[in-house]
Amino acid sequence: MIKELLMAGLLALEDYIAKHVITCLIPAFLLAGAMVTFIDKTVIIKYLGSQANRLRSFSLASVSSFLLAACSCTVIPVASGLYYTGASIGVAFIILWVAPAANILALIYTGAILGTKMVLSRIISALLMAFIVGLVM
Repeated sequence: MIKELLMAGLLALEDYIAKHVITCLIPAFLLAGAMVTFIDKTVIIKYLGSQANRLRSFSLASVSSFLLAACSCTVIPVASGLYYTGASIGVAFIILWVAPAANILALIYTGAILGTKMVLSRIISALLMAFIVGLVM
């Protein structure tokens, strides 16, 4: 009985991992590769680099994070691709923090279940914490 339960659990884990890799991680790595390949490095450094205006670069990272529907695992390749292309560590952190917390899909889902006040709280807290930690980095 225990052996059957363990096998069922391992099969369920294998199924979950296979679906997660195909539907989430591979597209995230493709997106990161496309960004590194097709976006000029000088543009990333100019707008998101460590010498760029922090308010502008952090705001740009935050707004783009709202459009990036990614979970906490799939945002890692995107943020690391930007970081290794020349974006500052603060910008990379903001994308890592805001994209999973406040992307459009997460906000719609939160609004449908928990209401508008929770959506606003989620946006404000994600942006506030990301900006604070981004400034420290």
